[in-house]
Amino acid sequence: MSLFRKKPTATAPAPVPHVPMAPAATGISLTKGASTSISLSKSDPTVQITAHLDWDGGSDSRRARGADLELYVLHVPAADVVAGGKRSMPTPGGAIYYRNLGSLTETPYIRHHGDSLTPGRETATIARPDQQGYALVCAYSAVGNGVGSFKEYGAKAIVTDGHGQTVSVPLYDNNRHAYWVAIALVDFTHEGAVISQVERYSRPGSEARPVLYSNGRIGMDEGPVEFK
Repeated sequence: MSLFRKKPTATAPAPVPHVPMAPAATGISLTKGASTSISLSKSDPTVQITAHLDWDGGSDSRRARGADLELYVLHVPAADVVAGGKRSMPTPGGAIYYRNLGSLTETPYIRHHGDSLTPGRETATIARPDQQGYALVCAYSAVGNGVGSFKEYGAKAIVTDGHGQTVSVPLYDNNRHAYWVAIALVDFTHEGAVISQVERYSRPGSEARPVLYSNGRIGMDEGPVEFK
């Protein structure tokens, strides 16, 4: 791992085409850089969204070399959201993952359901959409996996409301030198929620996790260093 670090920069999500989800649709898979909306009743406190990180480990030889991925959900509470043109701030400590499982009954109303050391699925539930601003679904690749891309591991995010609205967010770039990928941004500041395929990678060798800003901007390589 290189000890030399370039000055990190925070980049705003590029404009993406908005593809409305038809009410009768049971699922949609996002193309690279696309987004879609799902309907939510924010006045209903029982509404929940589930975010999955799925991966099959790829080929037999790839699985044999290791395929331990971690689901992270970075979040900005609704109360901390700033509008465009106002100063955007990074959200300190805003990460739900296997070492910080969170809660569904108190802030941040997000719960990680446990670590998986082998290919399969990790899941987080996002409750109280009226209390949410942004949620960023990320994946971290354990150092022990060696060289390999998230795409080679078969990684993707799946976001669902549990009532027939399901959005699959695949990865398209074969980046074999990144420990981190930001996969999907869930924006609760609209009516319902807008889900975007963002696919941002950390720079080679960097184990610093991404940071989500108070206006939804994503800063790669800016957070605490993770090591597993």
